[in-house]
Amino acid sequence: MAFDSVGNSIKRVKSLVPARLDRLPWTKFHWSIVVGLGVAWILDGLEIQIVASAGYAKDLHMSSVEVGAAGSVPAASTRRSTQSR
Repeated sequence: MAFDSVGNSIKRVKSLVPARLDRLPWTKFHWSIVVGLGVAWILDGLEIQIVASAGYAKDLHMSSVEVGAAGSVPAASTRRSTQSR
């Protein structure tokens, strides 16, 4: 029997779910998920680089608060669109 850090006994649960998932075939759907997540990761990184460079702040006479607001608009719009689905 296993015990946690306080000394309470822990009952182990054996699950067959991981074994069943491992037997499933890798399909076109899985590739589309992986590629879609990769593209989103790249675009997110590009967005962060654009906001982090903040080279446009002096040219547009923006304060640090305005730069932060400009960087948060894409994130807020993305969050709102995913919550409505």
